[in-house]
Amino acid sequence: RARRSLPMVFGLTPSLYVKAGSFIFGAYGVQMLLVPSNMMTDHFEAPATKYTDFWIRGQSVSIATVVYCMTKLPEDVAAKALLGLSAGIAVLYPFNAKFGYLSSLEVKYPMHYVPEALMLGLTVAGVLALK
Repeated sequence: RARRSLPMVFGLTPSLYVKAGSFIFGAYGVQMLLVPSNMMTDHFEAPATKYTDFWIRGQSVSIATVVYCMTKLPEDVAAKALLGLSAGIAVLYPFNAKFGYLSSLEVKYPMHYVPEALMLGLTVAGVLALK
């Protein structure tokens, strides 16, 4: 079937959005695989344990699979999926940690601003890319 061209907002196409999001999530996935303790100690006032390393390292496979699938899907479908992923992760991870609506955590700043900015940025970019 013929692929339709989606309009651009601020030069942001669904294809560019998916590439940027794949890079960001891919970088997180590599960190989760290679240095899982850093994911804990960089963002929280708590030590990493063999248990946190275990689940963080295992999550790298999920991230890699999502990134792979996004690069194989049609750009409009991948962009919608990435928007849902980014918004969901923003709500459940960095902003939940910040505001404590589901969890009460001791977040470490300024490092925790990074996922807050990235997930907010990816969510807003997704809305703009799909306009």
